[in-house]
Amino acid sequence: MATTVVIDELHLTISIPDDLPDARREEVRQTLAGDDFMDQLRQAVRTATEAFPELAAVRVSLTR
Repeated sequence: MATTVVIDELHLTISIPDDLPDARREEVRQTLAGDDFMDQLRQAVRTATEAFPELAAVRVSLTR
């Protein structure tokens, strides 16, 4: 069975203004924690990697 080797890791940083009202902060947190956001982020990563034929052999995982 073939194994994989990690060759790079990318980190996504999401920032909000420090004066954002608490209710809006909670809305942002809920959106980021939602399945819809993760599904769309996964699709965006898939689309980006598929645009580069040289990445056809890579395996990408996205976790929280």
